[in-house]
Amino acid sequence: MTLRRRSLGAVFAWGLVACGAKPPAEATPTTSVPAPQPEPAPVEPAPPPAPMPVSTPASEAAHAHAQARTAGGALPPHDAVGFVPIERAATALGHFHDALRQLAAGNDPDGKVRVTIYGSSSVAVDRYPGYLRGYLQQRFGDGGIGHVALAPLWKWHRHNEVSVSASRGWSVEHGQKTTIRDGGHLGLMGATTFGARKRVSTKLAGGAPESFSRYDDSDTLTLHYLAQPKGGHFTVALGGKAVRTISTRAAADAVHAFAVPHKPGTTLPPLELTLKGDGEVRLLGAELERDEPGVIVDSLGIGGTRAANMLRWNETEWAAALTARAPDLWILAYGANECMDEDEPIETYRENLQQVLQRFAQAAPGASCVLVGPVDFPRKGDDGVWVPRPRLSQIIEVQRALALERGCGYFDTRAWMGGEGSMDRWVVAELAKGDHLHFTKLGYLHMGRVLADALMRDFDGATAVARAQ
Repeated sequence: MTLRRRSLGAVFAWGLVACGAKPPAEATPTTSVPAPQPEPAPVEPAPPPAPMPVSTPASEAAHAHAQARTAGGALPPHDAVGFVPIERAATALGHFHDALRQLAAGNDPDGKVRVTIYGSSSVAVDRYPGYLRGYLQQRFGDGGIGHVALAPLWKWHRHNEVSVSASRGWSVEHGQKTTIRDGGHLGLMGATTFGARKRVSTKLAGGAPESFSRYDDSDTLTLHYLAQPKGGHFTVALGGKAVRTISTRAAADAVHAFAVPHKPGTTLPPLELTLKGDGEVRLLGAELERDEPGVIVDSLGIGGTRAANMLRWNETEWAAALTARAPDLWILAYGANECMDEDEPIETYRENLQQVLQRFAQAAPGASCVLVGPVDFPRKGDDGVWVPRPRLSQIIEVQRALALERGCGYFDTRAWMGGEGSMDRWVVAELAKGDHLHFTKLGYLHMGRVLADALMRDFDGATAVARAQ
């Protein structure tokens, strides 16, 4: 444009001269100092696009199934609920994704893909593990309920698929208890229920209103118990009919299993166990599976526990139990309770978690693994205001570093909630409870939804359409 304006000006001057007019006098040149210009503000690079879950017809159908059963319909969206991917998911979840592909193709050796989830109270209520169970089984088949406790472990004990009830007379021992008897016989779950009085009983049945894998459809039922020198007897009954009386008396402590006889394809009646009263009986849990190929999700949560409590379990027995389950993916969801252990040096926390991860690496080599970080968990100050806990950030840093070191994925729950200070917003939105630690049912269901998307994001592939939250 500048060159064009100069050419027009030259033609105009020439025209004036040709008509006999005087050309304009030349202006006297002057020296001018340009006014100082402000420094341009640095341009911040645009942030990378927010990661999004991947949407496919199969994933949408699985979510619709899970939400219809647990919430009666689609979960209401909320701007407090975002999405974060599992860090290093593409490599950390490789075995799990391969196992799902083999299952879908009918090539899995035992027709089962197993997921084992350990954690504290957020796992123990079986809300988000239950959502994962329903989601994965809708997509890849219902392999069965998995491992369950044989009696309630606390007053608010819950499992999404079964109803567990018991008479008075039972006691509970687990890793979070102050004392654990010699041997640390706590089985796969890390908890045992024991009793010795006559007619003390416990009952396992179906009918859970939000269940995905039906108890009645179980084809195999295996009981685990501790045989010991002073062990007593208990009877096994199905639908009120005695099946067998089991002796738990043995020369030395050892974990035994009993497969309850049941004709495949018929309805499994309620299971009832009753003590004879001639010695202590220690129950370590049960496993319910179907003959159909599919996914099994073991929800192994204990309220108030820490990851380091696993170091108090009998390692040989626990490793044997986990190896027998042969998980394709194991998940650890700890960290919130450890935030309150302010007298424990963070280096001690690191060393304990390293030992726990080493145990898993030895018992389940080759399995995929994910560490699920703690929620935003503030502390209530003397003035009643909730303030951040510095130790929480330290714990997240340690977990992330050890996950990387071990080749595990990492799901940053606090970042997913919105970062430090987000818990208040979740409480106001009724996604979390007033204790600023536990989610409400709705909050846990959203967590199950997002965690399912995070687990399957790389499986479903980057070519699928990203689904907005």
